[in-house]
Amino acid sequence: MEQFLKVIRVYYRYLATREEERIVRQSPQRVRNLADYGYPSNDITALSAKALEVTTRLTEQFGEESFSKKDPMSMLVDILLSHRTRDEQTAAAWENLLKRFGSWEGVRDAPTKEVEETIANVNFPEVKAPRIQTIMRQITEERGSLNLDFLCSQPVEESAAWLNRFQGIGPKTIACVLLFSCKMPILPVDIHVHRTSIRIGLIGKKVTAEAAHNLLQALLPQDARSIYDFHKGLLRLGQRICVYERPRCNKCVLTDICDYYRTVVKPK
Repeated sequence: MEQFLKVIRVYYRYLATREEERIVRQSPQRVRNLADYGYPSNDITALSAKALEVTTRLTEQFGEESFSKKDPMSMLVDILLSHRTRDEQTAAAWENLLKRFGSWEGVRDAPTKEVEETIANVNFPEVKAPRIQTIMRQITEERGSLNLDFLCSQPVEESAAWLNRFQGIGPKTIACVLLFSCKMPILPVDIHVHRTSIRIGLIGKKVTAEAAHNLLQALLPQDARSIYDFHKGLLRLGQRICVYERPRCNKCVLTDICDYYRTVVKPK
């Protein structure tokens, strides 16, 4: 595992270097900070310790959450519905689908317009309805049913690669399904985790959400419980305190270790 983490760190330093070289070639007069595109410090041990401290404090503040009881197929539908949608709206739409159509097979075979009407409370139902049905039909064609329980018995890399083949299923969705339902050690990075990780100073301020998945996971213990607590802690932090505009730093338990607070809110 230690060798795996070393490989991840070297690989992302390499990517950051390549990105910096590309930027310099395109704009010779404008040199950007390499740390913005990877880790803000070369001291990975210190960053890992910081990530662990963040997890500990946020778990104490918000409480430890239980893993989901949803099976992988049900979780996949949940995450596909959740894009740019509040949690309570996602939950209502998920329940409405089963209430109206009885099963995921019923959702798969229903007229698309009826599915769209049933999830009208989420954002972009006209996109999500046909996407969910298309993925369901592709899964049925390949597996013979809408049962994804097999994902939980494979190595995480194999399960992630299998899900990644479907259009509309990206890194965040893959990680959510495998972590939440299968308890596999893989980190989802949504807008809240991405924003708060940058502000705290765990990753550089120019790191994309996609690149953040592996960069952040390499800082964490490689077990599902630790990764789940980190994800849930930063999610709640981003939803309730470290919001996009006017973060409520006076309510945050991380100000003494937060780069944003130190450099923007209370610079010396």
